[in-house]
Amino acid sequence: MSEEILRWIHPPVRFFPSLLATFFVLYLFPMARIAQAADLSCPRSPPPVKINVRFEKPRPQYNNLLSREKIEAMMPRKEVGAHSVGLTKSELFWKVSTSFTTASRTDRSEACVYLSHLTLDYGFGSTPVYIDRRYTPGSCPYKTILQHEDGHVAILDREGRAIQNWLKQKLSAIAESLPPTVSRTPKVTQQHLLAQIEKQTNPLFNSLKDRLAAAHARLDAPRNLEKTQKQCAKW
Repeated sequence: MSEEILRWIHPPVRFFPSLLATFFVLYLFPMARIAQAADLSCPRSPPPVKINVRFEKPRPQYNNLLSREKIEAMMPRKEVGAHSVGLTKSELFWKVSTSFTTASRTDRSEACVYLSHLTLDYGFGSTPVYIDRRYTPGSCPYKTILQHEDGHVAILDREGRAIQNWLKQKLSAIAESLPPTVSRTPKVTQQHLLAQIEKQTNPLFNSLKDRLAAAHARLDAPRNLEKTQKQCAKW
């Protein structure tokens, strides 16, 4: 069994005495807008955002010291009539880290803020695996339970690695969606950008959780558990 503990502004209307004056003034309006737009842009194109996606594989820690009752007590739910003789207790961590660069502008009251680093650390690390203490190492039930629980550990590793390149592509797209921003309050702007990043990465986290849940459910399907139980004559 497996448990997962698992954000042309229109110019004002004016009347002019001659057609020439009208054309002259209308010509100046767009030029003024261009000058203003240039003044509000960042002074240079920022370098590409450095994207890192780092996966920490599960490290199973085997425990054969607990009773069946204590193993069952750790489970979020228990099926009526079933006894849990093994449990893989995994915890998925997910951490998004960012670095921003602030560039000075001609107007000292303003700064250009842009994302420079975007890092995702995710994975499992230490992963406890419990086997009912009534089964001694080397016995048929012990080896059968161990094989099944190692299947859950393998799912954590396989699904975590399988999604890594996809996550990097998604983070790159998120970074590209956040252009440099002119700000009079750089710290506030950084918090605003970080909130946007978290909002866009939350669905990625949920996608990984869904993949894991589906894979664990397939391994724990009744027909598979029945086959596992039949491997040993006595339990």
